[in-house]
Amino acid sequence: MNYKELLIFDIKGEYGHFRKYNTTTSPLTYSIPTRTAIAGMLGAILGMEREICDGLYPEGAEPVQEFFSKEQSGVAVQIINPVKKENVGFNLINTKGSFYDLTRAGRTQIEFELLKDPHYRIYLAMDNQDKFEELSERIANKKHHFTPYLGLAQFTAQIDFIQRAQACERVSDNEFTEIITAVNMSKLVGEAPVEFQAELFYSANNMPIAMNRDREILEYSEVLIEKNGNPLHVRVSEYVLIDGIGNILFL
Repeated sequence: MNYKELLIFDIKGEYGHFRKYNTTTSPLTYSIPTRTAIAGMLGAILGMEREICDGLYPEGAEPVQEFFSKEQSGVAVQIINPVKKENVGFNLINTKGSFYDLTRAGRTQIEFELLKDPHYRIYLAMDNQDKFEELSERIANKKHHFTPYLGLAQFTAQIDFIQRAQACERVSDNEFTEIITAVNMSKLVGEAPVEFQAELFYSANNMPIAMNRDREILEYSEVLIEKNGNPLHVRVSEYVLIDGIGNILFL
């Protein structure tokens, strides 16, 4: 990818939940939004059509996950607020028999792990310049087509425009590079590619990176973060430099 301009914006809210794919009765959350979840938020802001039914889209509509694929866009995530999680009980109603007769429906309380006061900075690059301009304008003027949310519909997201910035790709000399965003560990190179510091709190999770129009995951990858948002020092072959801000890596 050879992107020269990035759109930078913040997403935050009171609570968020980005469900881990391998949890069932007591859903756990990732510490940051997945790349696929961010694509969904961007599609909501732009008003991109969802499928009419499973796998069927309106004529001429491009699925969100294909439009924001790795081949057509770059997405990087920076932690602004330290990651905090809380367990909260949700009362769920069994509507399998009839949605309209809730007096007889069974109720089950399920504990959800939620992110408390999540706040992230997103760095976005796109091939489609027209959509890039539209998205930039919509975020700057808060003209969202659909309401974006942080994983679950009840967790409305606040989207704040930060700036548009020039960026350039840099080739690393295999030395440790300071990266301010989450790191896709498949992009690390060399032996001992992470310089760990004793006072920091690291976490890595296997996260979905790419999805097709049928919502089938095409790629998973281990993603490394520092829970308080401190920079990571890693060996990579290339990275993106933003003057006055720092170095980022796309997921």
